[in-house]
Amino acid sequence: MKDLYLYLKPLLLTILFEGIAASFLGLRTLKQQFLVMLVNILTNPLLVYFSFLLMYHLGIEVGTILTYMILEPLVILIEFLIYQKYLDHDHPFRLSLMLNIISIIGGLLCQTIK
Repeated sequence: MKDLYLYLKPLLLTILFEGIAASFLGLRTLKQQFLVMLVNILTNPLLVYFSFLLMYHLGIEVGTILTYMILEPLVILIEFLIYQKYLDHDHPFRLSLMLNIISIIGGLLCQTIK
């Protein structure tokens, strides 16, 4: 059960942060919000899994650095490609970048105020 919590907490926080941010960025329809949620259901657990894997094998510091230098940009790229294909938005890359930056900042804030 504890393992499930390790994946659900970041996923639910990401869905919350990115859903709110997407709404502020003009994505307010049910279809748009649902797509943002589905994209995060796809990418967030994979990001968390591989981040934990890196931290376990390389240490927390190196794993964290590699997460932010390799995994997060990969997530931004994957989400951009999905938004480009399925979302009618003028700037899908900027959208992906902004949503992920907001999610990262929100996650870091949540970690500091445990």
